[in-house]
Amino acid sequence: MTNTQTVKGIYEAYGRGDIAAVLNNLADNVDWFVPGPNTIPYAGRYRSRAEVAGFFQKLAETTELDPLKIEQYVEQGDVVVALGSYTGRSKSRQKQFQSRWAMAFTLRDGKITRFEEHTDTAAIASAYAGTTTAARG
Repeated sequence: MTNTQTVKGIYEAYGRGDIAAVLNNLADNVDWFVPGPNTIPYAGRYRSRAEVAGFFQKLAETTELDPLKIEQYVEQGDVVVALGSYTGRSKSRQKQFQSRWAMAFTLRDGKITRFEEHTDTAAIASAYAGTTTAARG
């Protein structure tokens, strides 16, 4: 299985709500980073499978995401970058956001060792509580 196939499988599992399958594809000491200000409740750095499980729990509790639109995968060596967009709403305010994104995955021996998302954090933060300058990470 190629690294891109592994990443595609993770997106497919997430799309059907199978978070356990997503977590099973992570290395024990994964470094998972979602940037953003404190108003984005799931933004931050997560450093283990258990912490990433907490990320997905926070995401589900606070956010309604429409299906991700994945436009392209780019693989080079042990890195796969997925490019796409999403729309969603904060559950607390029911305010919509949309953003293009790039998600970078680093793999070793078929497991994700590092994840980093690049997205419009200002657009997402405004759906939760307006603007802020404090950052997490």
